[in-house]
Amino acid sequence: MLGGERQKANVRRFTAESMAFLIRKLRGNALQQFVEHVVHTMLECAPTRLPDFQNGLALLFFECMRNVETQLHSRASAIYTALLRELYKEELDGERLEDNAVYVLAASVTKLCLHYTRRESAQQLWEVLFVDYDAQARAVADKTTQRIQPLVILLGLLASATIVRKGSRVSEYKPLFQRCQTAFTIAKMLANDVEASQMIDNDKAVAIMAHERIKWLVGLLMQCNVQDMASTGKLMLDMVVSNEPMSTVLSMALTLARLGWAQWNQILLPYLIRITVDQWAENRDVLLLFWTELFQNGLFKVQTGSITLTVTSRGQVLFPTKTSEKSTGNGKAGPINIPQELVDWLVAPVDWKAVADQQQTIPTTEREEFGGFEDGASDVDQDDRSTSEAPSHGVASELAIKSALLCVLSHVSVDPSVLLDGLHTLIGQFVAAVTQLTAQMAENSEYLQNVASNSGEQGDAMQGDDDSASMALGLFTPKDGRLYWGAYHQLFPLVSLLGSALKLEASAAFHAPPRLVAENLMDSWCLILDRVLPAHSTNPLLVESMFKAADALKFVTTTSRGGEATSAAIKQKVAAALSLQQLEHLVPMLEHNLTSTQPSLRLWTLQLLSLFEQPLMKPAD
Repeated sequence: MLGGERQKANVRRFTAESMAFLIRKLRGNALQQFVEHVVHTMLECAPTRLPDFQNGLALLFFECMRNVETQLHSRASAIYTALLRELYKEELDGERLEDNAVYVLAASVTKLCLHYTRRESAQQLWEVLFVDYDAQARAVADKTTQRIQPLVILLGLLASATIVRKGSRVSEYKPLFQRCQTAFTIAKMLANDVEASQMIDNDKAVAIMAHERIKWLVGLLMQCNVQDMASTGKLMLDMVVSNEPMSTVLSMALTLARLGWAQWNQILLPYLIRITVDQWAENRDVLLLFWTELFQNGLFKVQTGSITLTVTSRGQVLFPTKTSEKSTGNGKAGPINIPQELVDWLVAPVDWKAVADQQQTIPTTEREEFGGFEDGASDVDQDDRSTSEAPSHGVASELAIKSALLCVLSHVSVDPSVLLDGLHTLIGQFVAAVTQLTAQMAENSEYLQNVASNSGEQGDAMQGDDDSASMALGLFTPKDGRLYWGAYHQLFPLVSLLGSALKLEASAAFHAPPRLVAENLMDSWCLILDRVLPAHSTNPLLVESMFKAADALKFVTTTSRGGEATSAAIKQKVAAALSLQQLEHLVPMLEHNLTSTQPSLRLWTLQLLSLFEQPLMKPAD
């Protein structure tokens, strides 16, 4: 009737209400035997019926514990304690607490009771959890028990109870913070005390404990008020940053950012800057991907115009100018500038020919998603994958790293001269690589040969041999039983990165001295216009970046900031580059974009063409 066999939900609830009166009369050993029988019956249930049976049993215990008018029954503490005693006997063999059926039952009962009752009446449940938690924590700390499972179970129940109805069932957060701190203290003891760690008989429980204590801390930080955060929460963060692995701290920071924690920028951001400073030399790849995920997904939210010690008025993260020490070539220690390190990493040379070659093969296996910043066994698995699939892994990393660097540099405060010089160098590398690779691939592609020889008449070039165009565009190309991208699509990621670099350079131009910006940006714009755009005019990101660069050039040549203006020679070059003659040369390259099925490509093409000098309207005859 409770779900062991197929029953409707209203039947399970009516059965639970009917049996509750009788169960409340059980006392002492009889109550414990009843709970033990219920749990064993549930564990013997068929897997297909287990969720419904768990729901029915949770309703049974809830009906036993609830009273009228949102109050808990006087027998609630005894019944809840009996259920916990049976739960403590369980072994945690899964990867999560939720893999244990008895824990799921106890957690459901806890949530049902807290949702039903008010804060004052809920103290009965909190007292039961606090008493058991303190006893189990003391036993582990005093090394009088080998079983850590009860403590881990109580951690999970407390973490779940904390966030019920947005923390409205918690009367005071200080006791919760103190007990959460106890969990971190015990974890530190187990990590440093060999004798204590060897006593624990379940390594999986220790791993689950690491997850549950972080989850509990996240729930406390999300729900507590500012006073509790200032007094106790900050001490907890100090302990976490000092004792927990970097991967754990970064994962917690991302979770809080996704949940929209109001104090993220004010309280957590300084910790992350310090971690980046301290760990950059050993873990720069992981830290770069962390900041990229933060910025790329819009998790870093700040109001522009507000100035703090860690955020500029433009909403950019402010790293210290001198962050840490590194050894120089002469053996002496010198200061590391994190923004400068990012720029140096950005302009580091890459074998783009190998990148393009590896982009030709279409993967046949499912793509593996990023699984978070995890240590331990996952590192070994990653090493195995990188050994067996070294080319694909390395190429993906090169493309991802350059893209991540451009993303992070757009959100980090960098000296304008350093950033612009670095971007100008990178764009030069991209243009040289794209030009060389396009020429090499054109040797085996009639389509690209037509594009290269008819750069001013690309619309006619695109109407060549259909097979040649298909081979170049790479919709599908059977070869050796596998699928291959054509020559054009092999270069698509590289050309897109070129567009991202030019877009960032154009964005930086609005906040840098005009004289510093104009010459570099003008050179980059003309270089791409002459050598890259003719063969890659259908790349939306490249066309967008060309528009933004031209718009920035117009801005810097008509605006003076700080009493500084661009030279007359630069103004003449910009005027010539955006003249009517250049428009007549550019229109044949881009006119086919106006009929593209991509709305963004049509939009950016029209906006780019609108920046040029426009022909006068002919008078009517």
